[in-house]
Amino acid sequence: MSTAKDSASSVEEGSKHRGSRLPGTILAVFGGMTMLMITGVGCFYFLYEKAAKGPVEMMAEALSGVFGTEVVVSGSTAVLAKSEIGELALVQRKTQAITKFQTTWMGSEKTLIVRADFVVKAGFDLSEGGQWGILDGKIDGPLPRAKVLSVEPVGDFEVYYADNGAINRLSPQDHARAFNYLKNQARQDAQRSDIGKEAERVLLRRISDRMGAAGEGLTWQNGVLP
Repeated sequence: MSTAKDSASSVEEGSKHRGSRLPGTILAVFGGMTMLMITGVGCFYFLYEKAAKGPVEMMAEALSGVFGTEVVVSGSTAVLAKSEIGELALVQRKTQAITKFQTTWMGSEKTLIVRADFVVKAGFDLSEGGQWGILDGKIDGPLPRAKVLSVEPVGDFEVYYADNGAINRLSPQDHARAFNYLKNQARQDAQRSDIGKEAERVLLRRISDRMGAAGEGLTWQNGVLP
């Protein structure tokens, strides 16, 4: 009798334990299904948004990233608004300049030859803004022409040669004028170099890289501004 009662008691107790575990199991299954649904919806939304994003939107994002300022989409055009501050430096080079400063007064000649190192930065003036679209696989709209943005000296200038005239003596003002001539020459040398073309190539490459596969093979329809 005792054995039968114990067996019945064990069965009843087991049933109670199974009954107490059942709600927890249901909650766990329901929670797992909910998480799967949320994850699936999120993935679908991400993939749909990525697929639905057109080339103009992708170009606007790329331009924003490269220019460092907001480029908005208006219809089928990416628009960069005008702004007071809008310089984008993309290329930097170190250069050297040498100049000869010479003046004559009452037959007396003075000469000063100086040299200095400069850092030249080239890029784009974006203050005028711009508008670009995509037509037949080409970016439709002019690319701003790259230009020399700054020429800054590195350290002090060096005097190679200095010669005073009999009555026409060198002065601190002569040294200052010689340095200004030197800086102007460094800018002119930079403007005659290919640093602007290099800045244009860097800009196009960065835009293409940011657009990924959509940017492969894209070219500028109208080239650069004159």
